[in-house]
Amino acid sequence: LTSVVQEIAVADGARVEAGETLLRLDCRLFEEEIRQRAAHLEAARAAHDKARNGARADEIAIGIAAVGVATARAEEADASFRRLSQLAEGIAITRAQLLQSRREARVTAAQLEDAQKRLALLKAGVRPEEIMEAAAKQDAAESSLAEARIRADQCTLRAPVPGRVRFLATLGQFVSVTVPTTLVELTPDAMR
Repeated sequence: LTSVVQEIAVADGARVEAGETLLRLDCRLFEEEIRQRAAHLEAARAAHDKARNGARADEIAIGIAAVGVATARAEEADASFRRLSQLAEGIAITRAQLLQSRREARVTAAQLEDAQKRLALLKAGVRPEEIMEAAAKQDAAESSLAEARIRADQCTLRAPVPGRVRFLATLGQFVSVTVPTTLVELTPDAMR
């Protein structure tokens, strides 16, 4: 933790109660980190909910419609290829036209198969391991947010016991855990 003294919350020489805030460090970076991690947690919760709930009825309806469209295209392309196959090559149809029609029938058949498999996946729902993964990501995001809150809480110095304070810190003073500095002296009531 590296910061500056942002606020001295009580007067020098004042009597304080246990838990009372004595001073605060400038920890805007930690506050921003908390906001970011809270947003990540909300995203993880939404992903977990989505995984648990599976496909919506509307998504399945869209999948059914896609299969219907792909079926119609595949049937039309197949019928066209069968019609063209019965024509005399070189007289009524070129070899290139026949090959193009055959390719079109194959492509639309593959598109139909793809649409059917996508619909089957929608209907099958989310795999259990995907739900477990989403839950684990949510747990990790919750832990990450808690960790950021703990770090931000270190920006506030509170009285551990009732007593009288004497401030050694000044507003704007640079503070770092790598160079320990006494900021406040507290004389507990029991020692007076």
